[in-house]
Amino acid sequence: MKVDDLLHRALNLEFLTAEEGVFLFEQAATAELMYVGNYLRQQQVPGNVVTWIIDRNSNTTNVCIANCKFCNFYRRPGHEESYTTSIEEYKQK
Repeated sequence: MKVDDLLHRALNLEFLTAEEGVFLFEQAATAELMYVGNYLRQQQVPGNVVTWIIDRNSNTTNVCIANCKFCNFYRRPGHEESYTTSIEEYKQK
């Protein structure tokens, strides 16, 4: 893998694999990544105004009975670490 080849593919809107992304993260110069990222952004949103979204996930409870195998967040009803946020607590978040 070569950094220049991957950056060229990105500039051509070709998909990169996760492995290629990790390679760029570890090997590419920050300035190169910033240039490519800004160039691609300007193709979608012309101009010099850049914005972002603050995505906040306020969990009202961690009580769940689904028993998903991948979830480490939930607690069973009655568990000592379970919680349910009141309306007043939620308003403060």
